[in-house]
Amino acid sequence: MNATPAFSDQASEPPSPLLEKIQEQIRVNGPLSFCEYMATALYDPDHGYYSAKKQRVGKQGDFITSVSVGHCFGMILARRLHAFWTKSGKAEGFHIIEPGAHDGTLCSDILGEIRQLDPAFYQTVHYHLIEATPSLMETHRHKLTDQFSGKFTSHKTLAQIKGLHGAFVSNELIDAFPVELIRFNQGQWHQFVVTLAENQSLRLTPQEINNPELKAFCDKLGQAFPDGYTTEYNPGIAPFTRDAANALSSGLFITIDYGHSTEDYYHPDRVTGTLQTYYQHQKAEDPFVSPGNLDITSHIDFTRLITAAETHGFRNPSLRTQASYLTDHARSWLLEIEDPSIPNSPDTPSLLRQFQTLIHPAMLGTKFSVLEMQK
Repeated sequence: MNATPAFSDQASEPPSPLLEKIQEQIRVNGPLSFCEYMATALYDPDHGYYSAKKQRVGKQGDFITSVSVGHCFGMILARRLHAFWTKSGKAEGFHIIEPGAHDGTLCSDILGEIRQLDPAFYQTVHYHLIEATPSLMETHRHKLTDQFSGKFTSHKTLAQIKGLHGAFVSNELIDAFPVELIRFNQGQWHQFVVTLAENQSLRLTPQEINNPELKAFCDKLGQAFPDGYTTEYNPGIAPFTRDAANALSSGLFITIDYGHSTEDYYHPDRVTGTLQTYYQHQKAEDPFVSPGNLDITSHIDFTRLITAAETHGFRNPSLRTQASYLTDHARSWLLEIEDPSIPNSPDTPSLLRQFQTLIHPAMLGTKFSVLEMQK
C-alpha cells in the first residue's frame, strides 16, 4: 500500500511560518488526523489561511466568489429575503444570520438593498455576522458602522445565537470545514494521518480507523470501490445544522456552495475525491505545499446536509443551480429594468454584467448550488 495519494505539484511555494509549528506539534504529540491538520492550516490564530490579514478573495487574492463579483449577488438575496418576509406575515423582528461573514461585504450589500427596497423591512431587520477572527470582527465595525449603525452585531460563534426568527444565509462556508481523508484498499477503509518523512516534510500515512463516527460512515459506504479510492468525510455538517437550528427558531435556511449528492460524491469512478487547494487563482491538490498560505477545500455532500438539517427541524428542501435560483429571485428587478416608467439606476449596466457572471454556466452559474429549506 502506497504511503500517500498522488498529489500534483503547486506552481509556486510561498514561505510558510506555520510549517515549523505543525512539524513540532507532530514531533511532540504524534501524528495529526488530516482533519486536525486542515483545521490548523486554515484557522490557526496566528498563521492560518483565514486568520492572516491578507487579501484572499477577488482578483488580487486566490479565488473569486459570488460576493466579490459585485453587489448584485447581495441585492438578489435581499429581494429573496424581502419576498419571504412579506409572504410570511411581515414579522416585527427579522434576523439575518450569516456564519462565515468574512469582512462583512455581503452584509453591506444585503442591508443596502433592503434599505432602498423597503424602509419598513429595513426597520425590522437586524443582521448577525459570525466570524471568529478578531481582525475581521474589527473590520465589521469599521466597514459597517457609518452606514448601518445599530443594524448589525458581530459574534464569534454561531452557538451564541438562540431562537431567532428570520433567515440563515451561508455562502461558500461548508466547503472550508476541515475533513477527514479516507482510502479504500484491499477490502478495507483506512484514514490518513499527517506524519513526518525522514527529511521532516509532511506526508500522509494510512492507519486503521479509530474514530467511531468515521468508522460508521465508512461501513455505510460499503466496499464497492477500486483499490486506492480516496475521498473525504466532513464531520462538521451535523454540528453546523444543529447550531443553525438552535439559532433559527423559524424562518429560511439558505446555503450556497459547490458539491454533489451522496450518489455522485461517492461514485466509484471519482477515485481521487474532491480535495483541492487554491493559490493566486491556481488550482492544485497538494495540501502540504505551504500550510497557511493555500486555501484547502472540498466539495460538500448535499444529501448529508439535507438529512442533517431535516433532523433538526428544517423542511421542504429545494436544491438547484445558482443560475436557476438567482434568475428566479431577480425577476422583480429585471422587470423593473424593462419598465419604461421606472428610471434605471446608473449602476444598472454594471449590475447586469455582474448578473451574467453569476448565472453564466461557464462561470459561476453551475459551479454553485443553492439549498433552501424552511423551519
